[in-house]
Amino acid sequence: MIKDFFIVTKFVLSFAVSLSALFAYIMAKGEIGLDMFLATFSVLLVAMGVSALNQVQEYKEDSKMERTKNRPIASGRMSPRTGTIIAAILILLSFALIYSLLGLTGINFFAFAFIWYNLMYTPLKKKSALAVVPGAILGVIPPAIGWLVAGHSLFELEFYTLAAFYFIWQVPHFWLLVMLFHGDYKDGGYPTAMRLFGEGTLQRLTYVWLNMTIFAGVFMVYTFNVYSMITIALISLLGIWAFVTSLQLLKKEFKLTDARAIFWKINAAFLGTIILLSIDEYIKHHV
Repeated sequence: MIKDFFIVTKFVLSFAVSLSALFAYIMAKGEIGLDMFLATFSVLLVAMGVSALNQVQEYKEDSKMERTKNRPIASGRMSPRTGTIIAAILILLSFALIYSLLGLTGINFFAFAFIWYNLMYTPLKKKSALAVVPGAILGVIPPAIGWLVAGHSLFELEFYTLAAFYFIWQVPHFWLLVMLFHGDYKDGGYPTAMRLFGEGTLQRLTYVWLNMTIFAGVFMVYTFNVYSMITIALISLLGIWAFVTSLQLLKKEFKLTDARAIFWKINAAFLGTIILLSIDEYIKHHV
């Protein structure tokens, strides 16, 4: 039952998402505090809650796909009602915690996340292969929470660049998954970018979006006024690595299975960039 709880709430993915609130807090404040951990935990709770509700909404489609057919609700090990109760409890707990940190502003952000993910994005992706673009807005909410809890305004150039980086990052991230699992998505009845654009065009579009993410990262590094030359050097190496990796998408001998290695490499590069900027901001405030 415990294992099914972690699966139905997509705990690993939800935890990864919540870390963007933690990093944003450090990038904004250059400090580590109790409220940072509370903000991160609140994001974890809401991410787990909306993920559980998403599996309730999509359990019939999940049961048709090899990758998801063994999920608790799709396989019948957990009832949709139980999934709904788990989702409701987690979402309500997240609302209570974020209210203690940000008041109604926090409630509004989490309510938007629930509405956008479960009531807009989830139905839309059954109708449009391009649902990932408006869905990418969800990637901006966790860092926004961390930024606000750190006592900063979202109307700051640094946050604009951070938000742009997270937003753009979501699209190539998802399209690489489409390359790997497009057959599964087809079986589940979802329209995909693979079917909309074709294999070659999707590879080129993903390459473009990856490089847009790299450029967004360059702009972000510039606006954060990096303190250490070592940080700049390491981030530059990560950017070069991400660019060289993206070039694989343009090779004639590219195979869809190659998308797996690209997926992990570019995510490691982009996450590494965020981590290095967070460390740099912390050091800058303690020297």
